[in-house]
Amino acid sequence: MNTSTTPLIKLQNISRHFLTDSIETRAVNDITLAINAGEYVSISGPSGCGKSTLLSIIGLLDSPTNGTYLLNGHAAAGLDAYQRAALRNKEIGFVFQAFNLIGDMTVFENVELPLVYGKMPKKARREVVMDKLRKVHMDHRADHFPSQLSGGQQQRVAVARGIVNNPSILLADEPTGNLDTFNGAAIMDLLDALNAEGRTICMVTHDARFAQRASRKVELMDGELI
Repeated sequence: MNTSTTPLIKLQNISRHFLTDSIETRAVNDITLAINAGEYVSISGPSGCGKSTLLSIIGLLDSPTNGTYLLNGHAAAGLDAYQRAALRNKEIGFVFQAFNLIGDMTVFENVELPLVYGKMPKKARREVVMDKLRKVHMDHRADHFPSQLSGGQQQRVAVARGIVNNPSILLADEPTGNLDTFNGAAIMDLLDALNAEGRTICMVTHDARFAQRASRKVELMDGELI
C-alpha cells in the first residue's frame, strides 16, 4: 500500500454547473475532498444529489466548471482528450451499474481491453487477464460471452476489467444496482477483499447497508457535502 502523505485524489472547491434553457443547475457545488491511497470511501445521498456527477469528475469522464483536481499528482486541468484518456486508462478502473461489457467480445477479451489500449504485449496480457479472472472466480468462463452469464457473473467480469491494469483507484458507480440481494452482497464481499489487499476504492451507492462497509462515508445533498 502507498504510504505517501500526499492524497491520491485531491478535489479543491470543485463545482459542476449545467445551463439549459437559461436555467443553471448546480449538480456539484464547491466540494473539497481528499482520498488517500488504500482508503475505501463511499459516496451516498438521495437521487439527483450529484453523486454520479462527482464520480464522473474523479474518473476524468467530465470536467468541473470551477475548482482544481489532482489525480495522483497529475493536474486534470488543461489536458486534451487524448491525455485525459491516457491518464484515465493508467490510473483509474471503473465498475458500472449496467456492467458495460461488450456483447460481441468474450469475457477474456472484455477484461483484456484496457491492456490493449495500454499497448501491453499480447503474451503478457494473457497472464495478467487470467490472473484477474481467477481473483474474481471467473477464469472458467473466459471463453464465454456476456449473454451467457448471469448478472452477478457479468459484474464479476466488470470488476476484473476494472482492476486489470492495476489502477491507482477503482471507481464503482452503484455496482449492486442491477443485482439481487445475494449477488449484490457477493460483489460487496469482493470489493471488501480488494480493499483489504490495499486497493483504493471509491463507491457511489444508494444502499445504506453497503455504504456502511466503507472505511469512510461521504454524504451529498443538493450537490454539496454534508
